[in-house]
Amino acid sequence: MVVERDIYQHFLKEERTFIDKMTDLAKRVQDTYTFQVTDFLDPRQVMITGSVCGQMGIRYYVSSDYIPTEYAKIILAPDYYELEQQDFDLSLLEISYNSKFNQLTHAQIMGSFINKLGIQRTVFGDIILADNRAQIIVNTSMITYFSTVEKIGKTSVKLREVDFSQLLKHDKKTKEIDVLVSSLRLDKLIASVFKLSRSISSKLVEQEKVKLNYVTMTRPSELLELGDLVSVRGYGRFELYRDDGLSKNKKHKLTIKKYVNK
Repeated sequence: MVVERDIYQHFLKEERTFIDKMTDLAKRVQDTYTFQVTDFLDPRQVMITGSVCGQMGIRYYVSSDYIPTEYAKIILAPDYYELEQQDFDLSLLEISYNSKFNQLTHAQIMGSFINKLGIQRTVFGDIILADNRAQIIVNTSMITYFSTVEKIGKTSVKLREVDFSQLLKHDKKTKEIDVLVSSLRLDKLIASVFKLSRSISSKLVEQEKVKLNYVTMTRPSELLELGDLVSVRGYGRFELYRDDGLSKNKKHKLTIKKYVNK
């Protein structure tokens, strides 16, 4: 199909499977004349889906335009469709726990739901931590399933649905660190930021544990640019924030914005 071949040119080879999936979803809208809803998508996938819809002439609505979240769902719709926000199938769950004696982390919450429920990352959205409280956005149809989780790590929890008017603001704490590297290779930046050996950082990339701007990377030699966001499973995230020029030894002096794990 011409549309598919054209859009391939604008994205990475690794993203073609996702492009095909969204193209099939758009075709379903055209064939059945009914709206379709995606799973939870990261910002990169939201952008790709918008491009697919634009090329195919499909109307679409993004949940993050109405509810301020990082991950979003998209409604692909025929011309007659009028948006009803409940069609996004989104619900907000409060994770209640004794915060006086326990401290939940993003990784603990995510790991517990994925491992205990045997679900994919795509069936829930943001995990929000702020003011010793925790929330998670899920598919409305799966509230009962998520509510079966009674422990996260060693912490007893209870989940209850709350209105989106109670949505917490992301408390994303960052700290700026200065690094000195000989090149802007992905593996070198990872090694420097997380104080790892080059061999370990390279293996993390090769084992598909590293995302660059939400895209899984497999090439340790990938070169970074200002503004790039790197996520390393088990270690955290950082942004290439500022280029401070070259040192006397011709190394890159960089300021990194490192996200503090909670």
